[in-house]
Amino acid sequence: MVVGMRHLSFFLVAVILAAAYAQDTPVEVRSQIYVVSEVTTDGGVVEERFSEATRARPGQVVEYRLFAVNVGETTLPAGQVRIIGPVPEGTTFVEGSATPTSDRVLTEYSGDEGVTYSEPPVLVTRNDVPVLVEAEDYTAVRWTLLMPLEPGAEEVLRYRVVIMDR
Repeated sequence: MVVGMRHLSFFLVAVILAAAYAQDTPVEVRSQIYVVSEVTTDGGVVEERFSEATRARPGQVVEYRLFAVNVGETTLPAGQVRIIGPVPEGTTFVEGSATPTSDRVLTEYSGDEGVTYSEPPVLVTRNDVPVLVEAEDYTAVRWTLLMPLEPGAEEVLRYRVVIMDR
């Protein structure tokens, strides 16, 4: 089964809307979506190749790249800018693929459709019982910028999903 352009277009819209909706700041978020393929070179080295996503088949890896730009005229304080990348229905998050926590950004995950976020281990409450959420069950990734974002400055964030067989 092939997930057609209509589905990937939905993924793109979901990423843009979620990322822009998540904040009340003058930050513009644009997305790029790539299918990731492994290719063995003539020298026997395995390299990743990226092709713009027009279609993806079950089992293929798709990488989302989010570009957050401060389009305002003032510096945004550390901790004010949050960007959310949803894990679309029909996909599974690839563990370790998100831009990691660093001195520039805090990376957190949700296993309950964005109700709560935390660094791993991710716990959610279901029927008043805490449940550990594995990476393949994440429903969203959220980054909080830990440094001020100057006017015109851009932060690039990435994560990957695998297209599932429906």
